[in-house]
Amino acid sequence: SMAIMTVMKYVGDSDLVVSTTGMISRELFHHSDRGANFYMLGSMGLSSALGLGLGLLNPEKKVFILEGDGSSLMSLGTIPLIASEKPSNLVHVIFDNQCYESTGGQPSISQAPSWQA
Repeated sequence: SMAIMTVMKYVGDSDLVVSTTGMISRELFHHSDRGANFYMLGSMGLSSALGLGLGLLNPEKKVFILEGDGSSLMSLGTIPLIASEKPSNLVHVIFDNQCYESTGGQPSISQAPSWQA
């Protein structure tokens, strides 16, 4: 939650925030609920696609996407699409805790495999 609150220091009153399902949305709601937050519940991996769409349709607003490594790994195709579109108003933050925190802490593939450790 300290990392989320650090990012939120850079969010302006009119900026939009899209947060991924699970722990990130719960912590954002608990520490920094506001009308311009959208908590993407029940759709793991789709916060980046929604954030990209909001950014493209609202070029006058800054859009922050807050998601975890597990969520970003669920929809990898959106990351190159964001790079291709290059929206200057989009900030995509991926918090890498190397696990799927919301479903019990199972390891994600963002950490080194045990055979490499």
